[in-house]
This record gives sequence, structure tokens and C-alpha cells, in this order.
Amino acid sequence: DPATVPRAAFEVLDSAERAVGLINDLLDLSRLDEDRMKPVIRATEPVSIAKRAVGRVTPAAEAKRVAVALEAAHHLPSCETDASRVEQILVNLLGNAIHHTGEGTTVRLRVEADEERVTYIVDDEGPGIPATEVERIFDIYVTSAAGESRGTGLGLPLSRRLAQLLDGELHAVARPNAGGRFLLQLPASGDE
Repeated sequence: DPATVPRAAFEVLDSAERAVGLINDLLDLSRLDEDRMKPVIRATEPVSIAKRAVGRVTPAAEAKRVAVALEAAHHLPSCETDASRVEQILVNLLGNAIHHTGEGTTVRLRVEADEERVTYIVDDEGPGIPATEVERIFDIYVTSAAGESRGTGLGLPLSRRLAQLLDGELHAVARPNAGGRFLLQLPASGDE
């Protein structure tokens, strides 16, 4: 039926993109396991990374009628990091937040810094994470603290390993019934 062709084409493209994403995640995990992934470290402006990540998740957010807000402190120091890997982590965190929050809500990405580190904070208005699940969600193939999920359970473990590769940390904050919160902390380069 010609009337259903556009929708069918979209479904095929969406499935293909998910398959490519899954394959890339598996390859990245394999490279990390074999210590073959080497970050490309350069001085990077933290807000520009955040803007690119927000741009990449905006279509998914709009499809679900979720707003994505970016807030950044003034005069942030640069990071000596691999910008593409930080963007990969942020896209995963924002995508998860969009997935786990309801229609008509807002996902927030804040960028803050002190003398030692730049912190990216992702907040959503979903069910939050129980204290008993805060570390378990970083185990490979755990798809959801609450049970059923469409994901593969690779995104958070991969993101945490990438953060560690960049001499950073990725944590979840237990906030049951208060929304999800993730903190990505990376070393600041010390200059402003």
C-alpha cells in the first residue's frame, strides 16, 4: 500500500540505526576490554560538547514531546579530553532520560565546574532510581532498574567505562520518585 510506504521506510531506517548503534557499542566494549581504545585528547570547550549532544537527541525528544534544556555556568574551564567520547556519553545519558520520562516533561543538561573538574548533570522527570539499583544499572545487559525496557543494557556500562578511560567518573544518584540524575565528572584543564 503506497500510503504506508513512508512509515514502513521510517521503521526500517530506525531499526537499522538501532542495529548499527548496538554493533558500535559492542565493538567499543570489545576495544575497551582489550585495552585497544585510545582517546584523542585535546583542549575542548565543555559547552560545545553539550550543545552537540543536545542536537543529536533533539529529534527523539521532539517525537516524544519532551523538552531538552541546556544550562551552563559562565566562565567554564576547558577540558583536556576526547570530545567525541564525551559527546557519546552525553547522548547515551540524554537518550536514556528521554526514554524514561513522560510526554510533556523536560530533560535538563547542566554544565558546571570547579577548579578540578567539569561536571555534566543530566536530570529527567521519570521514576528515578532506587538506592538498591544505583550501581546495578552499570552492569552489562541490565536494561532497567524498574523491569521492562527496550534497550540492550550496554549504554550505561559503556558510558561508565568511557568516563574512566577519560580519567573521569560517571555516577547515578538515587532519587526514587524524583526523577533520574546522572553526573559525569571530567578533569578540568585549569585554564579559563
